[in-house]
Order: sequence, then C-alpha cells, then structure tokens
Amino acid sequence: MSAQLLDAIDGIITLEISGKIAPTELYENQKKLLQLLQQWGGGSLLIICEQFEGFSSGDWSDLSFKEQADPLIRKMAIIGEAQWETMALAFTAKGQRPFPIQFFPTGHLIEANAWLKSA
Repeated sequence: MSAQLLDAIDGIITLEISGKIAPTELYENQKKLLQLLQQWGGGSLLIICEQFEGFSSGDWSDLSFKEQADPLIRKMAIIGEAQWETMALAFTAKGQRPFPIQFFPTGHLIEANAWLKSA
C-alpha cells in the first residue's frame, strides 16, 4: 500500500492512494493534510485512487481528522475505478459532511480539478 501527498498548490491538496490502505497509513497522511489546511486557512482535497485495491483490517474508528478538518475543507474530489465509487462515497460520508464530495472515474483528472476550482 502506498498513500502519499503528491502536491499542495493553489488551494488543492492532492493525495494518492494505491493498493490496500491501512488505518495507520491513512491517519499519518491525514495529519499532514490537516497541517496544510490549517496553514492555508482551508482548501480542497483531490484524492487519487486509481490503483486502489481496498481496505486492510485494523481500527478505523478514529474520527479526529473529520472533526478537525471538516470546517476547513471546501470540496473533495475522488478519482478511481467505477467499482469503488459507492464504497468511496460511503467511506468519506458524502451527504453528512459540510462540503461537497464528488467521485470522478479514472482518467478524469482535468474534470476533477476544474470542479474543485469552480465556485
């Protein structure tokens, strides 16, 4: 599994997730995301999951990122294979968070970035 911060520019933080993600890897990256969001006073997230294979076992109960970061997140775009759309939107709690979340199919990076930059 690999989760890595790829870019942080123009108010958009890009995180790439590939393989199977473990809770510890996600939580480590969430700390980095939160620091950037706090430094910027808010921003949007682009999550690229084009080589995603699922979730590994572990304790997924830590919601501290959601509690601390939600007021700072403007939008979240997720790019991945269509088979993961329902799970990705459920995992990110689309509709229960104070910002819009949109899923884009693999290969739609330009559209995802345009959506994140739109008002």
